[in-house]
Amino acid sequence: MILSLTGYCQDMYFPDSIRVFEEVNVLAQKNLDASGSKITKIDSLIIENKILSDLSALLSENSPVFVKSYGKGSLSTASFRGTGASHTKVSWNNVSLNSPLLGMVDMSQIPVAVSDNITLYHGSSSLSKNSNAIGGLIELNTRPVWEKGIRGKLISSAGSFSTFDNMLEIKAGSSKIQSVTKVYSNYSKNDFEFVNSDISSGTTELRRNADYFKKGFSQELFFRTGEKSTASVKAWYQESDRGVPGLTTNESGINNNVNRHNGNMLIYSGEYMWYGEKSKLEITHGANFQNTSYNSTNYISGVGYLKVVDAESSSLSVFNSVLHKYRLSEKTEICTRINYNFHDVNSVEKIRNEAYDTTRSEGGLTISLYSGIIKNFRFGILLRQDFYDRKLSPFIPSVFTEYYLNENLTLKCSFARNYNLPGLNDLYYSPGGNPLLRPEQGYSIDGGIQNIIKRKKLIAQTETGINYSNISDWIMWRPTAMGYWTPQNIEKVLAYGADFNLSLKYMVADFYFVNSANYAFTRSKNMSSTNIENDNSAGKQLAYIPKHSANLFTRIEYRKFYASHQWNYYSRRYTSSAAEPGILVSIYPYFMNDVSIGKIFEYKKLFFDINFRIYNIFDESYRSVLWQPMPGRNYSLQLTIKFK
Repeated sequence: MILSLTGYCQDMYFPDSIRVFEEVNVLAQKNLDASGSKITKIDSLIIENKILSDLSALLSENSPVFVKSYGKGSLSTASFRGTGASHTKVSWNNVSLNSPLLGMVDMSQIPVAVSDNITLYHGSSSLSKNSNAIGGLIELNTRPVWEKGIRGKLISSAGSFSTFDNMLEIKAGSSKIQSVTKVYSNYSKNDFEFVNSDISSGTTELRRNADYFKKGFSQELFFRTGEKSTASVKAWYQESDRGVPGLTTNESGINNNVNRHNGNMLIYSGEYMWYGEKSKLEITHGANFQNTSYNSTNYISGVGYLKVVDAESSSLSVFNSVLHKYRLSEKTEICTRINYNFHDVNSVEKIRNEAYDTTRSEGGLTISLYSGIIKNFRFGILLRQDFYDRKLSPFIPSVFTEYYLNENLTLKCSFARNYNLPGLNDLYYSPGGNPLLRPEQGYSIDGGIQNIIKRKKLIAQTETGINYSNISDWIMWRPTAMGYWTPQNIEKVLAYGADFNLSLKYMVADFYFVNSANYAFTRSKNMSSTNIENDNSAGKQLAYIPKHSANLFTRIEYRKFYASHQWNYYSRRYTSSAAEPGILVSIYPYFMNDVSIGKIFEYKKLFFDINFRIYNIFDESYRSVLWQPMPGRNYSLQLTIKFK
């Protein structure tokens, strides 16, 4: 398709009085390997607006992805289309961030600041990115701007509950080399007041042990090694420490069940790319080092504080990939990818003296063919065979198609198989690990229609889609008679639904409007036959998956003033697979509203942006997880300084 797009300078864009220029058409051909795929790019304006936040806040407010959060700074996991947290993959510059132990990612530990390009690959779309994500892939990338000189950005924010967020970015370079350095920190006591109606008749309490601290930096170097080649080296280091607050039903006192979690991680990524007349070669290598510790203490009279849990874990994951694309013609290309990954993990609980130390090797071959030789029609075939620890993974065939009704209207459809390996904790955790677990397998069908409307002062893009996934050998942890839990391949899940996305930008006189909206209807049902007594989960919605979710972001700019409104909605969520109503097994729906106002100032080569925000403006009392309170109305003041 030939599209006319509006571009904004990523580094130095500031809303100013509107200047109308003659219309310019930017012509570009859509990548063949994106044919038939549901791919969502987060708007750069939204990324800039959320630059001091973590990934969980950005996704929950600006995408159809559901985020289950235990509170700000606490554990947050994402769910695509009714699947589980381990079915969502996250990568940073081709390096997976998923823990090889748990198989999932804590979104609260991923700052938005470390990326400037965030793309969501829904369902089978992730297969083209070398990911076996049954739910979807969240790809975080950084890209160079080949501009001479030194540019910088300093952002500082102070908010309610002693919350302080800071980030410094320095870019420097020439037409041959670019350097990007980022340093950030996030701290909060997070000691908000809330009304506890779970064990009392509405007593006001102070949230305790919910503080968090996170700091880190990243360094990126980009090189133009020749007329047809580029190379890059990127590194990211982070340390974190946080309290794990107790439940509102806890009656053991503030000195018991005091839990802390801390960790650090180091990630590096190297990439070499060569472009020929008909070929493209991409070689990537990276690694992810993670160390975490968790401890819990109780106060014993006459003894003092005593540790009851003292757990540590470490992991090293290495990723290697070679990709080669060759254009057989202008409308047909073939792609071959070979990858090999290695994981080494160690987990120990010192109090009970329980531990495991193991490794896993993974790799595979992917071959795909995409073509548009038929007028107004594109199709792709992808074949993938992976292995792990000398075992073959399920074979993955996939088909992608799309048809252009006209230059603005596109129909999409895809069919794919996929799989998900058990996490190493699922296999070897002591006690309870099950080394006989099989990989989760499934197939998915996607369809949708995309429409783009272009006018002189308006650009609108909508996409409506439907999806269906059938997943067998679903891994679920269940209690045993021995007093601990163990995972089993006993569940079959049907996940299906529909989603709608809207991106709208337009001008009216001197006003510039930006709108982004998402809606998702999700049914995720346990379809297993079970003989377990009093098990009412068959045919019911899975725990913590809302049937309805929606969000809307609106921003208005006038000269150097701007204002924005963020609206979110989640329907009722059930806390057990029985999906029964009641205050102990379900969480009531909520509507959330945040607003902000700001002003741009300019002095010589300095740009100042001051912004005031109100979160939860209607002081809504809500929960994301049962017995975990969330803050009421709160505020922040942010100052951004940019220089060049």
